[in-house]
Amino acid sequence: MISAAKYFQQGNYDKVIRILEPKVFEYRDDWKFYSYLGYASLYTGDFLKASSYLKRALQLNSSAIELMYGLAVLHLKKGENADAVRIWLYILQKNPDDIYAKEGLEFINSTDSKQLGELLTLKKCRSLLPCRDNRKKYLIKVGIAGGILLVTLAATVILAVTCKTGEVM
Repeated sequence: MISAAKYFQQGNYDKVIRILEPKVFEYRDDWKFYSYLGYASLYTGDFLKASSYLKRALQLNSSAIELMYGLAVLHLKKGENADAVRIWLYILQKNPDDIYAKEGLEFINSTDSKQLGELLTLKKCRSLLPCRDNRKKYLIKVGIAGGILLVTLAATVILAVTCKTGEVM
C-alpha cells in the first residue's frame, strides 16, 4: 500500500487503482485503503466506484472528516444538493473554520441549482477537496525549513568569524 500512497501523492491515480483494486479482500477492513481507492476513483472521474469506496471507508471509520469531503462532492455531482449541504454543515459543526466545507457551501450558494451539475466539472470537484493542497503545502514546508537552515547557517558563520577575530558583541 506504500507504493499506492506514493503514486497518489504524485497524482498518478490510475496507477493507484491498478495497484489497490486487486487487494480489496486483503485490506477489506482498512479504511485508509478504501480512502485511497475512493479518492483515486473520484479524481479519475469514476464517480460510481468513488462513492462505493468512500462509503465503505466511512463505514470503517465514521469520524474521518476527510472522507466526508469526497462524499459531499459526489452528492453534488449526482444532483443531491441537500445531502451535500448536510455533510458540509456537519463538518462545520465539528470544525467551524473548515475552509473546504465553507467553499462547498459557497459554491452551492453562488450557483443556480439547475446549472450545478454542468458547472461541477472534474476540475471543480478537485478544487473542493483538501487533497489538492498536499504538494503545495509540502513545498511550502520544505521552503520554510530550508530558509530556517540557511539563516541558522549564516548566523553560525557570522558568529564563528566574529569569535575568531576576537570581537565580542
